Amino acid sequence: MKIIRGTLIITLLALLAACGGGSDGDSDNQTPTNQSPSASAGADITVSEGELVELNGSGTDSDGTISSYSWSQINGTNVTLSSTNTAATSFTAPATNSSLQITLRLTVTDDDGASDSDDVVITVNTENAPETVTVSGKVTYDNVPHNTSTNGLDYNNTTKDPVRGATIQALQGNSVIASSKTDNNGNYSFNLPSLTDVRIRVRAELTKSGSPSWNTRVVDNTNSKALYVLDSAIFSTGASNQTLNLNAASGWGGSSYTSTRAAAPFHILDRVYETIIKLEAVDGSINLPTLSINWSVNNIPQSGDRTQGQIGTSFYSNGEIYLLGAENTDTDEYDGHVIIHEWGHYFEDNLARSDSIGGSHSGGDRLDMRVAFGEGFGNAWAGIVTDDPFYRDSLGSNQSQGFSINVENNNVSNKGWFNESSVQAILYDIYDGLTDDTANLGLAPIYEVLINEQKNTEAFTSIFSFITYLKDNNPGQTTQINSLVNEQNIVTNMDIWGSNELNNGGNTNNLPVYVTISPNNSAVEVCTNTTNGSDRNKLGNHRFLRLNISTSGSYTLRLTPNAANDVDAYIYSRGSLIAFNQDGGTGVVNVTTNLQSGIYVVDTLAYDSGGTNIAAACYDAQLISN
Repeated sequence: MKIIRGTLIITLLALLAACGGGSDGDSDNQTPTNQSPSASAGADITVSEGELVELNGSGTDSDGTISSYSWSQINGTNVTLSSTNTAATSFTAPATNSSLQITLRLTVTDDDGASDSDDVVITVNTENAPETVTVSGKVTYDNVPHNTSTNGLDYNNTTKDPVRGATIQALQGNSVIASSKTDNNGNYSFNLPSLTDVRIRVRAELTKSGSPSWNTRVVDNTNSKALYVLDSAIFSTGASNQTLNLNAASGWGGSSYTSTRAAAPFHILDRVYETIIKLEAVDGSINLPTLSINWSVNNIPQSGDRTQGQIGTSFYSNGEIYLLGAENTDTDEYDGHVIIHEWGHYFEDNLARSDSIGGSHSGGDRLDMRVAFGEGFGNAWAGIVTDDPFYRDSLGSNQSQGFSINVENNNVSNKGWFNESSVQAILYDIYDGLTDDTANLGLAPIYEVLINEQKNTEAFTSIFSFITYLKDNNPGQTTQINSLVNEQNIVTNMDIWGSNELNNGGNTNNLPVYVTISPNNSAVEVCTNTTNGSDRNKLGNHRFLRLNISTSGSYTLRLTPNAANDVDAYIYSRGSLIAFNQDGGTGVVNVTTNLQSGIYVVDTLAYDSGGTNIAAACYDAQLISN
């Protein structure tokens, strides 16, 4: 009976279990088992050496999604995959002397962490590849224009413009195996050895030997003057011709710069190219000396160590241009007129002549006439090169602000021979052919005066010397030129000395422009003034003398201050400094030197008794033969 009873109990328990045991059962809440995904690397294929192999893998998951892909190489000659974490990838089949196999594996992982792999075998056969193949393409850079309303940069309308005239190279390892230049559309073409790993490099430089000639480089002044370059990835030239385009990106990420500002050096370079092409059209044998343009993202508007980027402002000096690159403060790499303006100073220094003493300036200032001509020329020059009279300079947060100058605007404040705005309006109107102006000589007559008569003038370089020579060379345009000059309150019956000028710029001591002194005559009183400021480069801070020497010999220029002022004197001949005295002190100033017969000009200025600040002062000037 005990055995039977036990059997019954067991049977009953089994029945109860089969019925689920009522509502307390939990079998419906068990976690289902994840189904592994399925990977497909594609069918095995056979290709030829040098061929681009494109693989399109895939993955499926019956109860979820594929979260990641991963390609790896299992065996065979190592290849470089275009991507290792996407479903599709590609590579160039390697060169081989016999058939070889490469096995790649695609692993897919689902959203629960399960994975599956599949292999694909690529058989690479030999091919009688040509000895050389053509690699060609186009090189561009991101060009960010200005917003014409705000004068800031307009990143939303960035274009890809050609990199023109730049040196382009093909490198095998670190060896240059081919070199050329991009054409006017940014195109290039190389015949290169087939089945060879190379990279293409674009150098931020313009070079040409012979006649015409030039040599311009864009370098990083904060990185040992390293030349900027744009490199492609390493690739195989393969067994057939191929196209490789390169673009230097701006680095703009939408609200800030988020990657390398690779385009900047090439925009700078292209503005120089634009300038050279403009000049070559009027002088096919022009020879331009070496020019280094220093740009860096570290270049800030603070003066100090230039190797650290402390350049103060964009400027030209001694064969080099420095350009600002400080994001959210002041960047000039996309300010084309700024770049060309500074290039204009390089042109003056090397092919023409500028007697400008530099210094701070703005459109309404009454300036030293040498500064007025130099800065007015620079602004007009940018408009002439680009055929765009609007000079724009971006700055501020996100480069979203800026200012503009219309160099063709004739309605300027403080018109005169001392105003850069007057100078730029005259020069640009002489050049352009628009119907609102009476003169349209074009670039050639302007260029000819700058590199010939203005370069060798006995006077200081000014609007007086330039216009005098321009009218001498173009007598048929005298009336039209006079109209432009008269509109700026400058005398039309002029010579290089401004002898008949009546506009004194607010102080009678500013005229005559030059005080003429002959040997052994009575002393003549000369007075400086600070009516228009005391920055050393304002109208009246300097007074000019003209020395007429009929007999060669030793002479002493004597300046006797009428008060306790420190007076300096500098004697020039056709732009070259001959002699000077800047020893300090408040006594009589003597400058003794040998002078050949001819005409010399003297720059005089006065400081206070401490020799620190520009002062309004009078002194007697006399020339004595020794």
